[in-house]
Amino acid sequence: MTDENIPDVVRGHEIWLEHDMQHVHVGETVECKVLFGHNMAIDGLADIKGVKAAVFDPANKKHDLTVDSGDGCLIVRFDPVLDGYHTVALEYDAGIYTVTDDGWHKGPKSDYENVKSSGYYYQYARTIISGHGSKDLNPVLGHELEIIPIGYRHYHAGEEIGLQVLYDGAALPGAVITAACSGSEGDAVEATTDSDGTALIKLDKSGNWMFKVRHADPGKGVEDQYDEKVITTILTVMGVH
Repeated sequence: MTDENIPDVVRGHEIWLEHDMQHVHVGETVECKVLFGHNMAIDGLADIKGVKAAVFDPANKKHDLTVDSGDGCLIVRFDPVLDGYHTVALEYDAGIYTVTDDGWHKGPKSDYENVKSSGYYYQYARTIISGHGSKDLNPVLGHELEIIPIGYRHYHAGEEIGLQVLYDGAALPGAVITAACSGSEGDAVEATTDSDGTALIKLDKSGNWMFKVRHADPGKGVEDQYDEKVITTILTVMGVH
């Protein structure tokens, strides 16, 4: 088998969110792009059928969003009715992929013979949009795997951002956070979380930043379906000056 046989989500592609809003204004439509690729380098398109979107308003109330097709991306939109910080969140059910003697296939182990391994690939993504008024932000959304910004604010190049990784609601030590910046697509730096699941990453360039963690859990495998669940979570921070 060559690398070309490996499905995109298996070899490390992910979804992420980008927007160009400096602040949310009540009554103004907010638009976010749902992009797909690797370390901010766009490569392909997520399957719209597997994507669910929502926005958490400044009162931390969840509102489901429609996912639309755009030009080379997917699009989510919302009209804020409250002043303050909003978090746009995605879930992407990329499906089960099974590898056999003759290559990769989509579907559970039970569909194939001579199975070598099988994984269920599920992804989360979020971005925070600043607003006027209250700066209260509940960064814990309850995703299976999530990256929490500590003391979220507007960032400047040269500053550090504090991040915490949670898995099933608990701190995840030893998680590798991959960070990439727009303009340096494909390049990345890494940091490993401490015993509290936290890490500091220096924002050494201005632009849009992505932070990503991928975690495989054999304990969530399902007999005759897949050996492990492979979860990826992405936080994007727009407009580091």
